[in-house]
Amino acid sequence: GAVPSAGAVPSAGAGAAAAEDPLLAEAKAAAEAAKLQLEAARLRAEAEELQRATAEANRRARAERLLGSSEAAGIGLAELMVRLKESERVDLTGEQALALAAAVGQSEDPVFFRFQDLTSEAFDQQLAKFAAEVQAKQRAAQEAERRAAQEANAAAAAANAASAASDNSGAEVEVPNDDRSFGSRVLGSLAYLLPLTEAFKFAVPLLQLYPALTGLLFPVALPAIAINAIPFGSIILFVIFIALAQWKEGVPRLVRFNLEQAVLVDIALTLPGLLLTGFEASGGGEAIPILGFLTFAVVLAVSVYCVSSTLGGEEPEGIPVISRAAKNVVDNQTFFDAESK
Repeated sequence: GAVPSAGAVPSAGAGAAAAEDPLLAEAKAAAEAAKLQLEAARLRAEAEELQRATAEANRRARAERLLGSSEAAGIGLAELMVRLKESERVDLTGEQALALAAAVGQSEDPVFFRFQDLTSEAFDQQLAKFAAEVQAKQRAAQEAERRAAQEANAAAAAANAASAASDNSGAEVEVPNDDRSFGSRVLGSLAYLLPLTEAFKFAVPLLQLYPALTGLLFPVALPAIAINAIPFGSIILFVIFIALAQWKEGVPRLVRFNLEQAVLVDIALTLPGLLLTGFEASGGGEAIPILGFLTFAVVLAVSVYCVSSTLGGEEPEGIPVISRAAKNVVDNQTFFDAESK
């Protein structure tokens, strides 16, 4: 027969090596899967061991809190109830305390819990059960109290509404002026000329050092000059704003709110004025132009926010403290919340 050529032998060997045995591949896959399962089992065992160690450490820590020290001999039933309420916030009944004692084998008087009793799993499980029951009762009581309060408030509101309807049955009901037309928005926005013109005085020292900035502030400088040209102009404007802010029937609420808030912002400028005066008296006059201009910039930013909100038809209620005080004055004629009076 024909003898195979020398070149055909390596070709057949390479083909045999490339074709891997399916049984061998399956065995390798099974071994890899078994290895992964063993690793997963090891991790689970470590996690369980860590959980058990943490639980035991928590039980020991709680026992030391209840006893005061791990060296203490033990604690009686009544004292345990007090300690549980103080340190663990678990208020047990007498029946529950006896059941807790029975869980650790303390069924005869006098009941005396030792350190090993307090760290046992039986004690921990029984206490956790009672704690859950106490919390459930507390939540139920709080919910019942909340519903009772809501019902009481609803009844009081209904009674007040009925009383008000009875009192006003023969009289004309006062309807608040809540006009938010374009004219009211513009008038409300103009209220902030008062604090702006007052704050402009703080910017003057820096403008004297840098006259080029005057052109940028011309829209504020013009009304400031006009108001200051009138004897006691700012004071007269201040008084007029206060009076109009209290005129509920003739002035829309949007305008009254902004008038009152502008007055309060103007009053708030007293504080930076005193601080700058203190700087000048203490020899810190170099910082006055910068601090004064920063004060003006803050008032300008506040005014821009208030004007933008007002032109949008909304009260600018985002100024801390001042907006709440303005709302209270406009609605209740007081600087304080109604409930705090």
